Amino acid sequence: MSGCDVSIKDADTEVLRLISAKVDSLLILCETDSELRNYALKFKLEQAVDKTAFQAKREEGEEMLHFQRVLQRMADLALSIAPHIVRRTGRHLKAKYASGNDKTCSEASSTCAEFMDTDGIPRNSSVEEFRDGSEAWLETGAHLSHVAVELLCLILVSHPRLVKALQMYLMERDVLSYIEDALSIPREHEIAFFQEGHRTEHMRLMANLTLDNVEACSFIVSNSALLSAVLTSTRFDEENPGMVEWAEFCIRNLCCCTKEAHEKIRRLMPV
Repeated sequence: MSGCDVSIKDADTEVLRLISAKVDSLLILCETDSELRNYALKFKLEQAVDKTAFQAKREEGEEMLHFQRVLQRMADLALSIAPHIVRRTGRHLKAKYASGNDKTCSEASSTCAEFMDTDGIPRNSSVEEFRDGSEAWLETGAHLSHVAVELLCLILVSHPRLVKALQMYLMERDVLSYIEDALSIPREHEIAFFQEGHRTEHMRLMANLTLDNVEACSFIVSNSALLSAVLTSTRFDEENPGMVEWAEFCIRNLCCCTKEAHEKIRRLMPV
């Protein structure tokens, strides 16, 4: 795709507004963690350099290419944050079990709900309470993860002519490997440290990735963990409203793109 093929005017303005809000939220919340702060700083610096270079020497077609680079940079930010949260909360949960901490996951989940306000921004927390690795930080990680995955979903639908290019960019960034990790966490991990709809948002992301995308569909069909996650997501889950519909959308995409998916699913025995 050349920059002259499409116009930035074709972008969905409402989606762009939501993307901007999600990025702002991520950058603010990244200040709570030293590693995430580095990701945010990298994003800001690259954004500033690219914007300056673009404004200094704007040529025909450059506007669209600049727009695509910005979206890719936002995707990089999200794909730095989301895996970090999965890894860190997983380590924390293992450490709690190893130390014999008797606080249950349901209690942790309750604490998380009480700590977060309606916007998911931490309230009534001192600097000490919100230090790296604290309970407060881990609870806020749920919101970080959710916003990061929402951002990836929005990026894929931001411009009708960039869908394929953005899908392939996320594939190059190993987004499906991340999704596999995120959907493989134990139920207690999900309930304790992630918001309602954790699996729904990841299924939504897979559905958008597989739309008319043979490469993504082939990867999922050949990956037993991902394919199993899609198929089991067709069961109703009160913690993940809307998940069934996104899973069905994903299955439709898989079957439309690859004969292998159609045959594999057809041969499955009901359970």
